[in-house]
Amino acid sequence: MTLDAARSIEPTRRLRRMPSLDGVRTIAVIFTSLIHLVPNAVPGGFIGVDMFFVLSGFLITSLLIGEWDRHGRIALGRFYVRRARRLLPAVLLLSLVFTVTAVLLDHSTRNLVVTAVTDAGLLTYTLNWAGVLQHDVPWQVDHLWSLSVEEQFYLLWPLVLIVLLPRVRRTTLMWITGLAAAGSVLLQAVSFLAWHSVNISYLASPLRAEGILLGCLLAQWYCWRRAENSLTAVAQARWIPAVALLGLLVAALTLPLDGTVSYVGGMAVATVLAAALVWSLVGKETLGRLDDPVTRLLRSRPMTAIGRRSYSIYLWQNFMAWALTPSLAGTWAWIPANVVATLACAEVSYRFVERRFWRPDVPAKGTPAPSSHRAVDTSGRLEAAPLTRTGPESA
Repeated sequence: MTLDAARSIEPTRRLRRMPSLDGVRTIAVIFTSLIHLVPNAVPGGFIGVDMFFVLSGFLITSLLIGEWDRHGRIALGRFYVRRARRLLPAVLLLSLVFTVTAVLLDHSTRNLVVTAVTDAGLLTYTLNWAGVLQHDVPWQVDHLWSLSVEEQFYLLWPLVLIVLLPRVRRTTLMWITGLAAAGSVLLQAVSFLAWHSVNISYLASPLRAEGILLGCLLAQWYCWRRAENSLTAVAQARWIPAVALLGLLVAALTLPLDGTVSYVGGMAVATVLAAALVWSLVGKETLGRLDDPVTRLLRSRPMTAIGRRSYSIYLWQNFMAWALTPSLAGTWAWIPANVVATLACAEVSYRFVERRFWRPDVPAKGTPAPSSHRAVDTSGRLEAAPLTRTGPESA
């Protein structure tokens, strides 16, 4: 059977609106914020990044597969422009604020050079490699290494799909994706055992790709209807979201950033738990099984509202922690002040920067709006696609 014939028998499934995925973003951004505020209490909060990675891989790959199966091509230029419009404006704002404050506080030549190099890393999405090369990144923005990992992946992943989709069977592509994810886990473990370097094993893009690749694999299962029995089973099981979320909480409270256990299996287990949570919620949303407590919680208005703002919250949390450290670190007001300040900055960014660039293809006045929705990504947010506002882009 030809590939085209297979497609006609197995039509690609389009993502539906899935509010619970915004709730997953809320949990992820809480974990990543807590490791910056109280690292001793939540040492494994970094797994929030892995949750974002899984979401991003799932949502963006669903977008790309949908475009390929509808049009027989992936418009690379449009994809990259949409990514830039979604992510860069908010980063530009943070970069501007970071640069102004850094220069005002320290006029030395060394600081000017460090600030310029940091801005270059931010805007070219190469900041993670500065850490790999043992360069100190100012901690106001050092958490943005994860955006660099994502965008480097999405520079290459559409090209991989363009090359492989017309040449290999869907099952073969799924095997390639799964093996690549397993290879990333193996490389991370081997590198840490060899060099015991957190900078390398935690920040290097090939060693942190397993979460995104696992999300990509879930997207292939979902869009190509290759795991229908699994989807039905997880939709019917009320306990899976609770167990997955509990496992992620245990990992956040116990995994050490500099411990061997994290790199030799710990992060991989957390990533699998994140994937299980996402897959169970996708099944429940698709089949309408929304009656379990965890799904209802993640779909609640406060959780989805915070999830839609998770990109801006993630951008600003570290900067506000840095700004408040001299006056409030160690006091009772430390966490409340950070929460209020971060949410305030995030709301400004969300309302006046992010949303202005969400819809690059807004129709002219009087023209009917397109029926397609928007997709959401993991680091970030809306991508034009046949997905929904809470789809790939809000990731």
